[in-house]
Amino acid sequence: MPLLEGMTLVNIVRTEIVTEETTPQTYVFETADEASVEPHVSEGQENILRVKNQILAIDRTEDIVVGYDLTFKDNTLIPELLALIDGGTLTYDDVETDKVVKYEGPESGKTVSRTKFTLNVYTEEKDESGDTVKYAKFIFKHCKGKPVEFTLKDGEFYVPELKAESRSKSGEKPVAIEFLDTLPAI
Repeated sequence: MPLLEGMTLVNIVRTEIVTEETTPQTYVFETADEASVEPHVSEGQENILRVKNQILAIDRTEDIVVGYDLTFKDNTLIPELLALIDGGTLTYDDVETDKVVKYEGPESGKTVSRTKFTLNVYTEEKDESGDTVKYAKFIFKHCKGKPVEFTLKDGEFYVPELKAESRSKSGEKPVAIEFLDTLPAI
């Protein structure tokens, strides 16, 4: 029987968001430092046939993962990500057309149509000398942003906490991890 060796993954070296539109937009950033992934589970049930002090039968259905609830923190405010996740709109400068001058959140009391996206989180595998030997790319498809929470405090940097729900389509896998020798070029 072979001895299995695990991968020693550390750090978030890159985060990438690719919108799921006819003409996809890709946002790449290297300032994220935390991502938490929690499975969204449809819990199974258990029906026990019990007569007095005897169990005659148990009918169980299994838990089923339907997707993941994601939270990732970025150490900078990236207006394009804020608009994508929160569902608001950006206003650009008239002269410098790629310069964002304003963000407005979605209209209060109205349903928000948020753009779906694929979230890719890249981590690195290190060896005993501290060198990077490989990368792991965690892939979550069909993400939909959630309203952004703000915590602003005097003397502390604002660290946006962005939340999204990843829900697979029927027959799809809710998560994939690709193992790469090098990071893809930007």
